[in-house]
Amino acid sequence: MTVTVSLADGGTDKYMRFGDSYLECKDGTLCVRRGGTKHAYRYQPGTWTHVDGNHKRSIQARFLALIAVRPPSVD
Repeated sequence: MTVTVSLADGGTDKYMRFGDSYLECKDGTLCVRRGGTKHAYRYQPGTWTHVDGNHKRSIQARFLALIAVRPPSVD
């Protein structure tokens, strides 16, 4: 349950708490959420180059996946 962020300056940030996850936003920002907290670390576009670890899917993606898996109702 770790997240490793590679930075544009060559460094890395490691988040190694249980439940840490990340979310790549459409605008290029990266949010790393710490397990057990509501606090998220935000990286602006261009400050990070790569991320490894547990990817957190957006709420919309989870909702769409739930709809796709649900069997059709029979009336």
